[in-house]
Formats: sequence, structure tokens, C-alpha cells
Amino acid sequence: MAEKDKRTYVKVHDGLPDHPKIIEAGGEAGWLYICGLAYASRQLTDGVLPKRLVPRLTDGSKPEASASALVRVGLWHEGEHDCPTCPEAGADAYVIHDYLEHQRSAAEVADLRAKRSAAGQRGGKRSGESRRAASGAEANREASASAKAKQAGSKTEPETETETEEEQKTSRTPAESEDTPPRHDVERVCKHLASVIEKGGDKRPRITAKWRTDMRRLIDIDGVTPDHAIAAIDWAHADDFWNAHILTPAKLREKYPTLRRQATNQRRQQPAGPQTAPRDMSHMTEQERQRALNF
Repeated sequence: MAEKDKRTYVKVHDGLPDHPKIIEAGGEAGWLYICGLAYASRQLTDGVLPKRLVPRLTDGSKPEASASALVRVGLWHEGEHDCPTCPEAGADAYVIHDYLEHQRSAAEVADLRAKRSAAGQRGGKRSGESRRAASGAEANREASASAKAKQAGSKTEPETETETEEEQKTSRTPAESEDTPPRHDVERVCKHLASVIEKGGDKRPRITAKWRTDMRRLIDIDGVTPDHAIAAIDWAHADDFWNAHILTPAKLREKYPTLRRQATNQRRQQPAGPQTAPRDMSHMTEQERQRALNF
């Protein structure tokens, strides 16, 4: 049996060669764009490209000119830019426009690899059991287990439940396995997001196991404190664009770096002295408004 392909891939639509921006930028720049996607996916940079590496990404004759062309047509940004949907980087980097809208983020790749690893371990266990069953050993064990169950007056269903629980444990991280009952910090942020969504006029969402898992990963893996997560939620739901997008912990986790950078830029652009809160923050208390601008 051939070994499963473990390489990663980027998504490129079949109309890319005829895209007006690619045509305007030119052939060499178009190839640099593809090479940039591959680099960001391979290195898990979420679309950020160090400028010093651009000459190494392609064998084109003028990589710097190609990079400038990609920035000019809007396929790339300078590291410090004004695009509301893309993360910012330093002055020594480029950012691929809308990379995270079409490609997997670093966090998503890490989750996918963990799931594949867990599935592989379970698959290997099942394959070994199948080989033993073929030799007759598995049948003997089942017969023995059945005899013992009858003697004890028990049923076979609990054995199936135990196996299911073990399989679930292998698919969780240690932190997730220990999260019973639900953690206070995770519940606090989940309930705050649900309340903010409800205050916005939508039906209050149900806090599911996936909500708790994604929020826990935001706190434990990404290192975002509960207070900062709540501040990001408040800031996003006071923004005309983001209030329609940050509706789940998964989306909050994916977009948190972008929200934080945009909030920072907003604070920098505000003139000194007391400010009147924007109209869409008028429903907040003063404490909530300050928190929504600082995370």
C-alpha cells in the first residue's frame, strides 16, 4: 500500500492566470505570488513574508520589482498597511492580501495535524486487532469475555462505552481531558460572547462543546487572557464590519491578531484629550468602552 501523501497544499482558483491583477503585475510577479503562497503555507506564517527572503522565493530576474508590482495591484501589502481584513507585520515584511480567507491558518494546520496523528494511532490499533482476529486470538478473547460477563450477570454494552471513551481521550490534548467540569475562565468568555451576540439583536447562541474547546485553545495555546478575549469581543461588536463576523470562538481565535492590531491602530489615530465614544459604543458602560479599546 502506498504511503499517504503528507505534504501540505495551497488553494489557487483556476482563473488565476487570467485575473486582471495578475495580468497587470506581469508574469514574473504572478509566479512570485504563487511562490509566496507556498512559502507562507510551508512555514505557517499566516501570509507574512520577510522582505529579505523575496529574492530566494523565485528565480525571476527582478524579484524586488515583482514584489513592488504585487503591492501596487493589491495582491500583497506592505507590512504596515490599512487593509481591515489582513494582519499587520513589521516594516521589513510583506503580507499576502486575504491569505487567511483562502488558506489554512497556522492554528488550523496544528489542529489538523493533531487530529490526523490521533486518527493514525487509532487506525493502527484497529489494524493490529484485525490481524489478531484473523489468526483466531480475537475470537478467543471475545468468547472468554462473554463467558465472564455471563458469570458476573453483566452486559456487554459498557465495554463498548469504555472503548469509545478511550478513543475520545486520544483525540484530546491533556488540557482538554482535564476540563471537567467546565473551567470558569472558559465559561466566562463563552457566556460573554453569547450575551454580546444576543444584545446585538440575534438569538442567543448555545454554548456547545466546540465553543468551549475553541475558547480553551485561544486561552491555553494562543496565550490570550480571558480579559483580553472579552475586550476583543467588545471591540469587534462595536465595529460595523466585525460585528457580523465574530460570532463564534473559532472565528474569534482566527481573527484575534487582526482585531488587536486594528484596535491598536485606532488608539494611535485618536487625538489627545477626552473623546466622545462612537455611536455604536453608546450602549456600553465607560468601563466596557475602555476595555474594548485596550487588548
